[in-house]
Amino acid sequence: MGRQARRRVSSAVGMERLRDLWRHRALVGVLVTREVKARYRGSVLGFFWSLLNPLLMLAVYTLVFQLLLPNRSPSTSPYALFLFCGLLPWNWLSSAITDAASSLLTHGALLRKILFPAEVLPAVAVLAQGVHFLLALPVLLAALVAGALGAFGAKVPLGWPLLQVIPLLVLQGLLLLGIGLFLAALTVHFRDVKDLLQTVLSVLFFATPILYTLNDLPKTKLTRLLALNPFAPLFAGWHDALFYGRVSPPQTWATAAAISVAAFAVGFVFFDRLRDSFPEAV
Repeated sequence: MGRQARRRVSSAVGMERLRDLWRHRALVGVLVTREVKARYRGSVLGFFWSLLNPLLMLAVYTLVFQLLLPNRSPSTSPYALFLFCGLLPWNWLSSAITDAASSLLTHGALLRKILFPAEVLPAVAVLAQGVHFLLALPVLLAALVAGALGAFGAKVPLGWPLLQVIPLLVLQGLLLLGIGLFLAALTVHFRDVKDLLQTVLSVLFFATPILYTLNDLPKTKLTRLLALNPFAPLFAGWHDALFYGRVSPPQTWATAAAISVAAFAVGFVFFDRLRDSFPEAV
């Protein structure tokens, strides 16, 4: 078989795998619901923790950064709200990557069953954490309304650019699914990845414009290096939509979309290449 023929076969198989993931959407929905319910099982407040946790987080940030350590940069003021707008998407990102990376090992018994679609497990991890993020959005929206009314000191704009949240959700979900598929397949064969991941995420947290904006940093080689962070365009988009109330530049959208699509493609291909080894490795 020639090289072009092999590529056509590989492409056809890849498209069939994608269709399989879509055909199993009902299974994904059932497993996501189970994961979300399991998180709050046994707690007194149940799903209200999805609202209470971000509310307490916002209260702590307001106390620290509004009263004890006032922010000096006008571009990120009120800083408590600026930080909150970046941390909520980051919590989804870090939790989803962590859960997706260990999803195949956690549910190894399912993989040893005939015809179980392995790609469903990382997808469930990403979507379940996405649901937790969506449940926290009402607190964020209420904080933005309060910010527009001047409750945090400096007023923040609030308008139709907030609708950019919808494509941002899609792009971050696609990015996380690609990263999750890649790490899930890798972790099956290299268990150390799971332990190393927390350190890598900690470094990426400070390298991603969540606590600051790249424009506020001095123009150095380090700043140019931070701009290459693949998460940077996405979080610039979150701050534009939520905090600054402005439309992100086309370059930001194009870069974020290209990174998300590329991450998904690489993750999916890598996962598909290793899928036959999963039942024995777990």
